[in-house]
Amino acid sequence: MNSQTNQVFVSQSVNGPFAIDAKAYLTSKMRKVTLSDEITSESIESLITICELLIQESESSPITLYFNTPGGSVNAAYHLIDFIERAPVKFFGVVSEICASAGSLVFASLPEGHRFIMPHGKVMIHQPSITPYSMINSTSIKSLSEMIGDSERMIYQDLAEWTKHTVTEIERDCEKETWLKGQEAIDYGIADHLFSYRALNEVISFEEDIMF
Repeated sequence: MNSQTNQVFVSQSVNGPFAIDAKAYLTSKMRKVTLSDEITSESIESLITICELLIQESESSPITLYFNTPGGSVNAAYHLIDFIERAPVKFFGVVSEICASAGSLVFASLPEGHRFIMPHGKVMIHQPSITPYSMINSTSIKSLSEMIGDSERMIYQDLAEWTKHTVTEIERDCEKETWLKGQEAIDYGIADHLFSYRALNEVISFEEDIMF
């Protein structure tokens, strides 16, 4: 048996002790949710369902979203962004390893002051990739081109707002893959703090005091 993938905790309930696996324990007790692997409609729906369950448990305790994703669907990323912006709880983000492409949009969209990154964590922004389509007529090609142009403009404008750069600067940096490691991401404005549990807890506690 692989002990690293089958670690369990013993927790208490009104009915007595019960076993819970490590990931479920972190999700339930620490309100820690991980966005890993590729961003798809299915993976985001699953993550949102977990967040909704946590929100039902408490609307006063924040949720911490850990990022380790190569990116994926821009539409799915914006689905999560819309959910977070309208949720009744506060979200904090931590880049643990890599947060690339569509993942960087979700991370950057979090409120200023809520975005943490590990010293060796990396964020990557780039030009949105175009999904190939076959067997489409000239009208469809024109519509697709317009849709892609609109999506690019939206992404560049949003990244400019979230990072306090100009749209021109964002367009320049997205012409190629721009990787930002740890402090570089903070200097760029796409992250706010180097991660430590103490730093994260201090920000959460400070904001809870303001709310009180």
